[in-house]
Amino acid sequence: MCAAATPGEPPPASTRRTELVKLIERSSPAIVTLNVIVPTNVPNVVRIAGGSGVVIHESGYVLTNAHVVGAGDGTVHFSDGRAFRYKVVAAMAYEDLAVIRVEGGGAFPSLPLGRSNDLMLGEPTLIIGSPGGLAQSVSTGIVSGLNRINATDFTLLRSLIQTTAAVNSGNSGGPLINSLGELIGVVSSKKNDAEGIGFAIAIDRVREVFGQMISAELRYGFLLGITVDALESNARVTGVAEGSPAAMAGVQRGDVVRKMDDHAIRHAIDFHLALVGRKVGQTVRLELEREGKPVPAQTTLVDFPVPAPSPEEGLVPGLQFSAYKGRWAKLPDFASEKATEDGVADRPGVNAYKGPKDEFGLKFEGFIKVPAEGLYQFSTRSDDGSRLYLGKQLVVDNDGLHAASEAIGLIRLPKGLQPITVTFFEAGGEEVLQTFVTTPDGKKQEIPPQWFFHREPKPPAATP
Repeated sequence: MCAAATPGEPPPASTRRTELVKLIERSSPAIVTLNVIVPTNVPNVVRIAGGSGVVIHESGYVLTNAHVVGAGDGTVHFSDGRAFRYKVVAAMAYEDLAVIRVEGGGAFPSLPLGRSNDLMLGEPTLIIGSPGGLAQSVSTGIVSGLNRINATDFTLLRSLIQTTAAVNSGNSGGPLINSLGELIGVVSSKKNDAEGIGFAIAIDRVREVFGQMISAELRYGFLLGITVDALESNARVTGVAEGSPAAMAGVQRGDVVRKMDDHAIRHAIDFHLALVGRKVGQTVRLELEREGKPVPAQTTLVDFPVPAPSPEEGLVPGLQFSAYKGRWAKLPDFASEKATEDGVADRPGVNAYKGPKDEFGLKFEGFIKVPAEGLYQFSTRSDDGSRLYLGKQLVVDNDGLHAASEAIGLIRLPKGLQPITVTFFEAGGEEVLQTFVTTPDGKKQEIPPQWFFHREPKPPAATP
């Protein structure tokens, strides 16, 4: 039993250290303040922007918002006063997520990942972050809504958790924590015209897009050939690419990856992080579990395959397009639709179509001339749905009914010509279609018209 406090004296500390206090003490070491160096238009002058983040792996990987780090470098500050430089590993602007890595410092405290599929309205939530630059500020609340959608200054976000825990500028990128001390969301925004309504990107959404965001094989140019389940509590293999190093090593669908070299693998996020920075020719040792038994495997990473360029004879500028009339909730198979208009456009866009600006679809076909070999990021910004294919590969999937929003995809390409197809539909309201490319040197631009070509149809043979 606890000793009773003498009248006029504060109660003993043991009665004040509630479960919430203990939760904050356990969680705080994994929460960081970010100071981001932002260039300005004034020579030799920069400004410092702030935000929050959470360590998701003890080797120094930090999860935050894409809008917090942008493309800039900066410093990570821990609750114990330590500060380190960081580098951006990967970012996905349209999901407002980014992963950075702390440079140096050894092992770091991290927050365990939870799930958001079983959240209950009313269950307690905790936010730790740096609102207004006030590091390690704490707010508590409850889950007050699920599967929310919110338009921010940066993107349109779905799969959001609504919480009453206070969210202010500087909380962005920090964690939403449940009563078990698990990361269940990444704080993203608040509702500006209301009080007590904050939003966090659900951790299940983070899990679902994490592999695409990291894209280690594409990013670093090697092939291993394993896909793992994004949502399971372990790294269960869901696919093995035919002829890949993993297939040659005997990895099978249903295996669980427990270890990669010296990296323990707890779940899919660990698996993708263990691939960061690897190179062609490296040997990879895997520890697998198959039907409850350990199975060792070893293989060597090979070059990531890239599509061969198309021949360049007979090209003329622009893309061929066809227009269609119809009412759809997602992109149809235009091959089964009858075109109402055909022509040539200098680039994909709604201006190619001269008909009524509601309930129509467009299909652009031709070639894109890639200026150099390397990793390319393509994106479409559309209202409503759009897709971008290179050859037969779906690179960008931005389908469905939605306001103007951007989706991205990565692909490794050789120098030269590649077949391209862009499809689009508009149901009603605003109509938007733009295509963008980020080149291997990191420069993003709307795909210029001089990149697009098509082959002129051959004239019909003369009749004798």
